[in-house]
Amino acid sequence: MKSIKKIVVTLMFVMIAVTITPAVNISTGLKKVLLDTDPLTIKHQPIINDFYFTYHYKPLWVTGHGFKKEKIKSLLDAIKADPTLSWGGHILKERRLILKVLKGALNQKSALKLELKLTSLYYEFIQHTIYGEIDWKSFNAYLKKQREKGLGGNWINYAPRFDIMSLLAQESVSRTLEKVTPKHYRYKDLLKALPKLYKIKNSGGWKHLSNIKNLKLWKRSERVPELRTRLRISGDYRPCAKNHTGIVFDRCLDKALKQFQSRHGLVVNGIINNSTQNALNQSVDQKIDIVRLNIDRIKWLPRETSSRYIIVNIPDFMLHYIENHQVKKTHKVIVGDTKHPSPIFSNKISYIVLNPYWKLPESIVQKEVVPAMIKNPNYIKKQGLEAHRTWEENSSVMPLDAINWSDYLEEGKSFPHRLMQPPGPRNALGKIKFKFPNRFAVYLHDTPNKKLFNRNSRAFSHGCIRLHKPQSLLATIATLDKSIDIKKAEHTLAGKKKKTLYVDNKIPIHLIYLTAGINANNELTFRNDIYKYDSHQKRTLR
Repeated sequence: MKSIKKIVVTLMFVMIAVTITPAVNISTGLKKVLLDTDPLTIKHQPIINDFYFTYHYKPLWVTGHGFKKEKIKSLLDAIKADPTLSWGGHILKERRLILKVLKGALNQKSALKLELKLTSLYYEFIQHTIYGEIDWKSFNAYLKKQREKGLGGNWINYAPRFDIMSLLAQESVSRTLEKVTPKHYRYKDLLKALPKLYKIKNSGGWKHLSNIKNLKLWKRSERVPELRTRLRISGDYRPCAKNHTGIVFDRCLDKALKQFQSRHGLVVNGIINNSTQNALNQSVDQKIDIVRLNIDRIKWLPRETSSRYIIVNIPDFMLHYIENHQVKKTHKVIVGDTKHPSPIFSNKISYIVLNPYWKLPESIVQKEVVPAMIKNPNYIKKQGLEAHRTWEENSSVMPLDAINWSDYLEEGKSFPHRLMQPPGPRNALGKIKFKFPNRFAVYLHDTPNKKLFNRNSRAFSHGCIRLHKPQSLLATIATLDKSIDIKKAEHTLAGKKKKTLYVDNKIPIHLIYLTAGINANNELTFRNDIYKYDSHQKRTLR
């Protein structure tokens, strides 16, 4: 703490020592310096040129009598405090260079050159704060290749809408940076987790653990002290008994391991299997990279303004209903499997269908139903499916024996009929579906197969999100939407007649992909990278 105060005092002293000879017209001088400056010496110079031209060459950091000391300090302190920046990146390098320049004597011209460098640095730092460092072009190219292979994968970004030119012109650096900082998804809390990880890293991290599989309560092993140390370093282990240094896997260690498993989305059983061992052996450097990556992902999520909205975090297999910044309800969900990844995007729930028909997408018909019918002509009947002439639910039904299924095995030959499953106990959509119309044909829906919700990892669907307790979500929506009569809805659900309920107050829904976050207990959590997106989203060095 003393060293930090010393740095701040030193910086203040340096700035106070800097003076500039007053100028009759500092804007004229700035214009001349800008025109005479070698473009290679100032990063982002075309943008800097446009900025000063737009604002009539009014300086941001310099006056006729010296520097705006507090404003410069505010910027340099904010950069220093940002844990997501790389030590070898341009922003911190430029900060160090500017600090050196400030220590020297500056005349009018050199001070104005420093003005340009400060503005360039500020511009780059605002960009970093708003957009982060993910190489989206490279990642989108990867997703395109995946789709060409028939493996799906879509990720829609929502670029934050800020006018950086007007932001630069604002007098207060701290208020400007606060304005562009995300306010949702526990962003600031996740940011605070990074310094703690750096502290662990600087202390040497933790050792790789081997031969620890099947360790569990009351087992004796020479590996127990290593495991105890590993969990102590990550903050999971706290002594709860007098003798906590031996080779016995005691209750203190059992509790710590279960907490670790819970934080990592693993089966919480206090037993070390492959998944738990792999998570334990993930290095602190890897943890830091994952947290930084997810911080950047949050920057590209919608800057939510609604008082209530829904989040489905795909790797967490959970839905969160949020109201007035508080999580009001959580629901288990089933998401798309690795061949049919659920898309990452945002929309609004606009209507709800009770007792829905399931209309099979052509991709499922050709890849799954047609081959199944050739093997077993009773497959469709067994599944309760019907072949209609059109997508109209009341359209005529085709006799199954009139269809030559082998004709549609050929790639590129479309199936001319419409397969659908009427409402009933076997309907794949269950009793309710929540619609937010989108180009991916993805929505939330019930399912008759509730057993899968007992699994810890729940990636089993073709992309849609299956809800564990859809009627609970319906009841929640009904309490805030007068257009929905929950008693009438429950009466409809008791039968088989389809009914559509329109949502007057459309609810924003965000399908997101975060593999690191902060839970309700303010603990840093990690989730399995089920679609391997972490390894394909590269961050640039800044």
